[in-house]
Amino acid sequence: MKEIAEQLGIDTELVARDLAFYRGVGTGYSSHIGQYFERRSWEPIAYAATAFRRAASHALLLDDAGLAAEMFGSSAKCYEALRRPYAAMMWTLARNLDSASASSDRSVVEFIASEGRYPSDQSGQMAYPLLVESVVDLEKQPADDPQARRGRFRRVTGELSALSTTPLGMMGIPIASYLGLAASLEENVDPHEAEYHLLPFLNAYEVAISTARSKTYHWHRLLMPFHPAEPDILSVLSVANGWFKRRKIALTDFVRERTDNRFASKVLSAALEQID
Repeated sequence: MKEIAEQLGIDTELVARDLAFYRGVGTGYSSHIGQYFERRSWEPIAYAATAFRRAASHALLLDDAGLAAEMFGSSAKCYEALRRPYAAMMWTLARNLDSASASSDRSVVEFIASEGRYPSDQSGQMAYPLLVESVVDLEKQPADDPQARRGRFRRVTGELSALSTTPLGMMGIPIASYLGLAASLEENVDPHEAEYHLLPFLNAYEVAISTARSKTYHWHRLLMPFHPAEPDILSVLSVANGWFKRRKIALTDFVRERTDNRFASKVLSAALEQID
């Protein structure tokens, strides 16, 4: 990844310094998380979650997969503290699939139990736990009722269908794309159909990286919200990757074949290999 980043014109020395900064910010804020809860002050916890997330992306770009997993895990803990469904995606990137499954299941149960009173600013985020739920191996969940779990999945999917055109996350990908992918994985469709549902994410990434690279000064220093090792895209690919691996299919091959921008293809496939 580091070699690719340098080919793309990114100053990796600045990235290394930035990584240390964001890691420090996240650690500083998260060390006082108990005090923030007492004061019901949620912003510092959100700062910590975002800082750890940024540090993790930087670590991937610098080929430090171990540190990236640690930082994504720290980010996940902060999002969990905030009861944000996005935590499930951070757990996935931290390679902690048990925590990802537990987090997604909790979010789904809480959403249903709220009976329409779930925070409106978090409702769209329910697409994330649905995606994680779609790849859970029910045979390895002896304490759970597979039929009940499927019923919850379909109920939440139905609720979110009203938000289909709503953009989600930093990339602004419509919720419909997440629901389509989640449904295809949950229904165990033909792998080629599942690949089709990944195209909106690959296309969005290609547009984002091309646009970001056109802003040379900011791109060189990564002074922008978008990151080449973008968690919003990598987490989706990581979730899908587990599903494809169970079918002996290398998702990285599909990414290389279907991504027209060669740099986008290189970055995504290299990042996916690191978090695999």
